[in-house]
Amino acid sequence: MIRLLKDYSGFLWRSAKLATDGDWRYYAWLGLLFVISLFGLNAYSRQLAAGLAATDMSDQVCWGVYIANFTFLVGVADAAVMLVIPVFIYKRRELADLVIFGILLAIVAIVMCLCFVMVDLGRPDRFWHLLPGIGKFNFPASLLSWDVIVLNGYLALNVYICGYLLYMRYRHREPVGWHYLPWLFLSIFWAIAIHSVTAFLYVGLGGRPFWNNSIVGPRFIASAFVSGPALVIIAMQMVRRVTARRTKREDQHGLKDLPIRRATLEDFHNLARHLPELASLSDSQLEQCLEGSKIQEADADDVFLLQGGADNDAFFVIDGFVVVRREEHGRQRLIRRVGPGEQFGEISALTGSTRTATATADGPARVLRVDAKTLKRLMASPAVNSLVNARMTERLAITDRALMTLRAIVQVAMLVNVFLLLNELFKEFYTDNLHASSARYLYFGLHGHNGLVPWIWTAIFCNLVALILLVLPISRSLKWLDLACVLAIFGVWIEKGMGLVVPGQIPSPLGEIIEYSPTLDESLVCFGIWAFGILCYSVLLRVAIPIMQGKFRADDKQPAAA
Repeated sequence: MIRLLKDYSGFLWRSAKLATDGDWRYYAWLGLLFVISLFGLNAYSRQLAAGLAATDMSDQVCWGVYIANFTFLVGVADAAVMLVIPVFIYKRRELADLVIFGILLAIVAIVMCLCFVMVDLGRPDRFWHLLPGIGKFNFPASLLSWDVIVLNGYLALNVYICGYLLYMRYRHREPVGWHYLPWLFLSIFWAIAIHSVTAFLYVGLGGRPFWNNSIVGPRFIASAFVSGPALVIIAMQMVRRVTARRTKREDQHGLKDLPIRRATLEDFHNLARHLPELASLSDSQLEQCLEGSKIQEADADDVFLLQGGADNDAFFVIDGFVVVRREEHGRQRLIRRVGPGEQFGEISALTGSTRTATATADGPARVLRVDAKTLKRLMASPAVNSLVNARMTERLAITDRALMTLRAIVQVAMLVNVFLLLNELFKEFYTDNLHASSARYLYFGLHGHNGLVPWIWTAIFCNLVALILLVLPISRSLKWLDLACVLAIFGVWIEKGMGLVVPGQIPSPLGEIIEYSPTLDESLVCFGIWAFGILCYSVLLRVAIPIMQGKFRADDKQPAAA
């Protein structure tokens, strides 16, 4: 246990050092976000000194843009579950690498949720009243106490799951199923719970007819399954662009002849020092593999295999490191970095397909090259077979196919979301009773007050255009998919914020119409929290991406390249 704590502490320390290492673009990006966060903190200090009177909230409209952002971000936190379900239940392996990115987004979203709740408190120094066992934690009678439990519980689950999976990648070990799978499946139900409980906070207020509707919960879930995966699509597009480099003319060279010789038993024994599973094969079994095995040596930037090539050998690294890159749309993306005891090129060897990536030596390297027949002989050992199959998934591959799978999720969720919106409109306007006054104020204005009318019709326009784009085949093009996702995110933010939180309080139970619009300080605080959240996500990606690529690992004490 002490050794484990020491190793994990070392992992955290090295991760912290890596998070502060980057080129000028990384520092400029973090610097910009930090400055915006400071503007938000300065605005919050003024609010803290003057109280909530510094905002445009009042006795009639006591929930404003802070709670609007909180409600939206709770839905974003559901992004993780929309990746966990296809990967671990429906075995969609093309989304496997996106799970960690989705969990990281969920962690940041919950942290931002807690920040928005904190700034919405008139006396944040009294937040300790929400702590179980310390404050007056009115559980289970109070829905707010349920919200505290589900939010913090979901945060703890995702921090543990993501930390464990990244640490095992860092240690280059296969995750133990019972260490994380039960918590992973628990997080699926917990993700539904955080949004359901948030919806119940509105539905349970009987004095607010606009919220007192059983369809609010399903609408929350549907819109969450739109905004969460849509944000993941946008974020992954940025990650693909940042982690890729343009293909240069000198990158187009072909294979050159590398020094090669027949393999010996000593070579297999050297490989077994890094690949203990190979020890399950006897010397006589290894001798049968010598005929189809060769040893190749290379210097830095020498090419072992070329994307599009027709050769079908697999490679095991004995010494040095090899980087595997895939070219897409004129850019090369690093898929993974393999070291001693790891393999590459095994997919082509087993399937007989053309090479899907280019592998080059990252410094002097020596590899064992085996043909398909020899690879299958090695995989006759259950230990080697299990290891090779497991490591075939250890790569950072944000493919177009994965993004199209997320597109299908957003497409279906948007259809459901718009359908539920139509149900809501029918319920509000067909009966035309007194309880429809909030809806009339929101959509058409009431007694000359129409502050939210432009907001809601903008949201409807964005949602409908996004729906049309998602349904049409045109959204299979990434640029149109990006546009649809941006419109969907913006539309859902308005719909769940200014289109739900604020109009539910206008008019008041006494019939007063007090309009609300965020003040400059409120807006600056919101921008500051969003900038802080994006900064946190950028730092987490700075650590996670090199781990998933194999560039940052326990057996490589050199810092990962920026």
